[in-house]
Amino acid sequence: MANDLMSKLLKDKRVVICCGSGGVGKTTTAAALALTGVAKGLKTLVLTIDPAKRLANSLGIESIDYQEREIPSTEFKKIALKPKNSLYAMMLDTKQTFDALIRRYATDEARANAILDNKLYQHLSNMMAGSQEYMAMEKLYEIVQERDYDLIVLDTPPSRHALDFLDAPEKMKKMIGDSVMRLFLKPSLFVSRAGFRLFDKSIRRILSSFDKVAGLDFLQDLSNLLVTTSGLLEGFQERAEKVQSLLHDPKTTFLLIASPQPIPLREADYFYKKIQEYQLPFTGFIFNRVQEYDDEIPLPVGLSVNTQKEVKQVQGLFKKLSARDHREITKFKKKFSSKMDGYLFESIPQMDHDIHDLSGLWELSQMLTGERVKNSPKA
Repeated sequence: MANDLMSKLLKDKRVVICCGSGGVGKTTTAAALALTGVAKGLKTLVLTIDPAKRLANSLGIESIDYQEREIPSTEFKKIALKPKNSLYAMMLDTKQTFDALIRRYATDEARANAILDNKLYQHLSNMMAGSQEYMAMEKLYEIVQERDYDLIVLDTPPSRHALDFLDAPEKMKKMIGDSVMRLFLKPSLFVSRAGFRLFDKSIRRILSSFDKVAGLDFLQDLSNLLVTTSGLLEGFQERAEKVQSLLHDPKTTFLLIASPQPIPLREADYFYKKIQEYQLPFTGFIFNRVQEYDDEIPLPVGLSVNTQKEVKQVQGLFKKLSARDHREITKFKKKFSSKMDGYLFESIPQMDHDIHDLSGLWELSQMLTGERVKNSPKA
């Protein structure tokens, strides 16, 4: 059943958003899912927010940046894999994404350049509206609308940022729609320093302090920035609404990644409740690094009595760890007993090696699907 659900996921969805706490293999799982999509003939992009360098190494490229990088065909040849389509990787660049928004909604290139060159904009563009979380959604929306990918896999921040991530589009809409902000952004207040007199004395003192201490000619930069950005608000709000609608699109789904320890499972449960609260499409859970124990593995021949005793003690430890992991997962699943038929619950065993190359990703890919894709080197 799990394999059927995974195949259906890759067949029916265009955007897969991988969520979970840090350290549970979320980024690696996202990359393995993307590799699975390519092996099934889908043109695929894995978009990561904070990639470890080893992910770039495992994909066979020197680095991942804000430009889409195609994974070289020579890397696939190393593992005798012949994908039917192309795999790309890129990371989010908050400032690049925000700059692109300015260019999109500015009335002309001169106005866009005036905003982008403004010293205050350059300082603030990385901090506005929970920028990383919102810009992740903005970039995702841009790619969905303007690229021809069959499958896009998004690796998200750790789940402690769940509210920021899910709330980002709504926060942007509220910020733009706030009546106080709209009053503040009226260019008539800032067309000259004379407009400064309209403010309360205490506010004037604060802004004057900025002007003196920062040495940025603060008021003039603020005036120029607000005048040039007037009129962009409606475009930003409309865009935020479209970004929000993408999260609810039937072709989008959320996938929660966890490991079988109490804290990651608790965070997964919390994130699941937020997904339900927001009425977002959800596919299921992947439990990584599950300890497995095989009773049928015999002891090596020729061991001394003391060594046999030590080996049996180690085996007993792994058996207890395996029992604990499966007990935690079983307890977690009981919370969803009424939805078991509709949700994916996939357990991935603890691998005996770290994933540091495309071969390791392909091994994980096959574990996720529980099948060997026709063009697999091991088929």
